[in-house]
Amino acid sequence: MLKQAVILVIVMVALASSTEDYPQAELIETKNVQNLDGAGQFEYNVKVSNGIDQYAKGNVNSIQGEYFIPAPDGGKPIRVTYTADSQGFHPHIEN
Repeated sequence: MLKQAVILVIVMVALASSTEDYPQAELIETKNVQNLDGAGQFEYNVKVSNGIDQYAKGNVNSIQGEYFIPAPDGGKPIRVTYTADSQGFHPHIEN
């Protein structure tokens, strides 16, 4: 689960920084806290200059998070909240 969430962040940043529709993106802030006590507790945050913003926390059993992506029309960013657990990825999209 954690690997899937991290891959999602990497793909989002790569897509945003490589498309012609968006200017070159720069990393503004990153936070990565891990507790290696066996429970796999973690918390991370990534902010990019093009409006992408992601936050997640969780453990080996469940992840809760949200991310914002720029709206195609330049309006209010699209917010996606989600949980990921043994039953899969459960997003909720807010426009």
